[in-house]
Amino acid sequence: MSHTLEKRVTELEKKVAALSVQPVRSNRKKDWRRTIGVFRNDPEFDEAVRLGREYRESQTYAKEIAGS
Repeated sequence: MSHTLEKRVTELEKKVAALSVQPVRSNRKKDWRRTIGVFRNDPEFDEAVRLGREYRESQTYAKEIAGS
């Protein structure tokens, strides 16, 4: 029995090695609309949006001129 088990394990290892070399192929067409709603009800994303908005609003043309 151990001989058959060893043979099966060897075959499985070969198959796993072959699968890990091949790139994953997807039949799904890439579409940006699939990402809509991914971050819904995500407090960390909401915080990132808030911080980005806060940063953008703090940037003014006068501050840009002063910094250059």
